Amino acid sequence: MRPHKSYFICFTVRSGSTLLAQLLTDTGLAGHPKEHFYHNIAPENPRGDDIPDYRAYLERALSADTSPNGVFGSKIGGGVWRDFARRLGAIDGCEDLPIRAALDRFFPDLRYLHLTRRNKVRQAVSHWLAIQSGRWSSLDAADNPAPRYDFSAIDHLLQEIILREAVWAEYFSQNGIHPCVITYEDFVEQPADTVCAILDHLEIERPADFTPPPPAFQRISSDLSETWVQRFRREKQRDYWTQFW
Repeated sequence: MRPHKSYFICFTVRSGSTLLAQLLTDTGLAGHPKEHFYHNIAPENPRGDDIPDYRAYLERALSADTSPNGVFGSKIGGGVWRDFARRLGAIDGCEDLPIRAALDRFFPDLRYLHLTRRNKVRQAVSHWLAIQSGRWSSLDAADNPAPRYDFSAIDHLLQEIILREAVWAEYFSQNGIHPCVITYEDFVEQPADTVCAILDHLEIERPADFTPPPPAFQRISSDLSETWVQRFRREKQRDYWTQFW
């Protein structure tokens, strides 16, 4: 099925994108937002199957993951955006088009949801814990029950998050885009209200008796993660002339 409306969830790692995608999918009204454009998809053989090129891959994704009401959604991370734009621009007929025009060729009425997180240190700590434990959601079992604190690793991930957020800020600014901003800390406290607000922003009609689906994932923050957050803050500011956070 070809969509008549589309949207991207523009996110950085550990900002609640898996939960948001699950909730929107389960409405049955907002497509099936997956990471369709992740960087390990090679243009010449996107999924290791019989898809001949990237255009064919995009068309198959659109057909497979558009909901019956004609809505397509996708998740895309700040670290993947430039690679996706390059591949899109290499498609025959898109070579000389600005990125917005190339996107319009495939994604009709494209809207943007910018999923962000206020507390970037907690985000970086969450990422480091997930990398070590192998537990990326509440449905995963921990491969490593004894993760270790590492200031340098957390600091590296913090800077990476900031740079990936900057990718979105630059793209939105350069293209005059005003995305629907979803803040993790508010979203996880009010998931049902967030889903309804997104559907309204996307101008997707809801049945009169519509009830947002329940979350399938639970928050997995712990006393350990908060201990690491506070330890990192102290160490990060050790040589500052004053501590401000």
